Amino acid sequence: MGLVYCPKCGEEISDKAISCPHCNSAFSKQNIVKCEECGMEYESNLSACPKCGCPKPSFSEKTQKSKHKGIIISIISVALIAVFILGFSITQKAKGSEYYSNMETVSFTMLDGAAKAETAGNLIKSVWYNAIYGERDAETDKYTMKNGKFVDDFNDALSNLFADENFMNSISEIELNQSNVTDLMKRLRNPPTQYAEAYSVLKNYYENYLQMTKLVINPTGSLQTFSEDFNTYDTDTVNAYEKMKLYLD
Repeated sequence: MGLVYCPKCGEEISDKAISCPHCNSAFSKQNIVKCEECGMEYESNLSACPKCGCPKPSFSEKTQKSKHKGIIISIISVALIAVFILGFSITQKAKGSEYYSNMETVSFTMLDGAAKAETAGNLIKSVWYNAIYGERDAETDKYTMKNGKFVDDFNDALSNLFADENFMNSISEIELNQSNVTDLMKRLRNPPTQYAEAYSVLKNYYENYLQMTKLVINPTGSLQTFSEDFNTYDTDTVNAYEKMKLYLD
């Protein structure tokens, strides 16, 4: 509780009082002024603080201070908005750069995996074909022939191929490449507006790449269907990459 001076008798009274207990003068709290110098509260009809003598602030001074305070608040608000916009712009630019980097990385990673799958797929076709039709070839003979004779079943030749350590190392590299590509594609699911079209092309590239690598890792069907599917996915993957290059610097 604070003390103020009664404007009638000058005695100290509570700032909560609605009348002076010394002279019984009534007064309104709405007419109380707070001294800017010492903090004492007194009636507004006094021209100065009865405690320290500091002049009562005029209405114009209060208005000017209020305007000054409003201007400062406005300047701070504008500055904060500018900082927010700048920060948002920098963040968006950084996200765009990161997205492009991942998009570029996955494009070249798929190209590398597709090249490995193309080599492995062509060897599978050759072993499969030569085992069925009894064709000799220096690269496939060790899979299609045993003791100078062709194997009885092409499945035996394919089994020999997939039991070969060097070939299986190639298959492992394709599987690892496929895993890396899939992880990168997950990061690209929500493209920024400027890369939405590029992502659509990239997704088509990925779908063809995935079908091609899956077919090489696990050959299915007949020689004819395998060869047709492999050739289709191989061609479509290359074409998709050529389209993707338009979006890469």
